[in-house]
Amino acid sequence: MESSISSSLSPSSPSSPGRFKLCEQLELQEFQDKYVIKSAESPSRGFSISRRGGDIEPLNEDDNFGSPSKTSTIYGVVGTIRLLAGTYLLVITSRKEVGNFLGFPVFRIMSMKFLSCNEALKFSTWQEKKDEAYFMNLLKTVESTPGLYYSYETDLTVNLQRRSKLAEGWMAKPIWKQADPRFVWNRNLLEELIEFKFDEFIIPILQGSFGAVQLNVKGSHATLTLLSRRCTRRLGINIFS
Repeated sequence: MESSISSSLSPSSPSSPGRFKLCEQLELQEFQDKYVIKSAESPSRGFSISRRGGDIEPLNEDDNFGSPSKTSTIYGVVGTIRLLAGTYLLVITSRKEVGNFLGFPVFRIMSMKFLSCNEALKFSTWQEKKDEAYFMNLLKTVESTPGLYYSYETDLTVNLQRRSKLAEGWMAKPIWKQADPRFVWNRNLLEELIEFKFDEFIIPILQGSFGAVQLNVKGSHATLTLLSRRCTRRLGINIFS
């Protein structure tokens, strides 16, 4: 577990010219043969994923899929995972703002949901269906993983000491490229999104804890923030100094 402490004597929001920002609010459209995920602010930015085999395609401006059977709001794409008979897409269905880090909002994931893209399962053998059901039950535990945090505007995985040594222009890179892979909880789930270069949809998520307290220091207001990060490469609690 690695911890980062930051403090601020002023609550003002930072300016963000040249800083990469993720799509914050997404629209999930459900069709009979596919799911479509697009930015609520820029509907032409997004992608579709086949419900039959999990094939992913970027959206084009001239795409016309007709009317979806259901439309809902989601708050991010955690990634994809392929099992025996198909692909599953994990999305964030609810979140809670818990504070800010370096002036940027930090959110805790409150609920997630796997979207099944495995219609090929109906053609599988009895044993394959049994195995798939077993793995699907394991995925249910992933949906309720506690202590997951992220931000749309800044990376949470790099501590303040390393940030001070980063080259100018680093923050303009896609957030997943800024992140330290040791602390990205969903790194393996992001492979397909990275392959398709969906940078605005790729959210590095960390598992750990986040806390902030308001202080009064000689008449000046200050915020003390503690952010701890669990390393994905080691079991148990690990302290990095």
